[in-house]
Amino acid sequence: MLPQTVQVELPGTLLERARIQVVDDARDLVTFLLEEYVQGLEKVQRQRAYEVYYASRTQEDELEEKNLLVDFAFSDAEVTDELSS
Repeated sequence: MLPQTVQVELPGTLLERARIQVVDDARDLVTFLLEEYVQGLEKVQRQRAYEVYYASRTQEDELEEKNLLVDFAFSDAEVTDELSS
């Protein structure tokens, strides 16, 4: 993916509230906020994809997954106990 440039104009009062006086600090703040926003969007998209997947599963697929969870429950409990010790 190629980097893209985005130009953002920020009101001085916003920068004052954030106590930012240097352009680089403002750039870092905007970058951070945009990254947080994108991560939130990705999380929502991932959640919707999981909802669609789980809603469209057949009963056989659901039963197979439940059986796998039962099969690995003992191992999972051992790992959990090791991590908490």
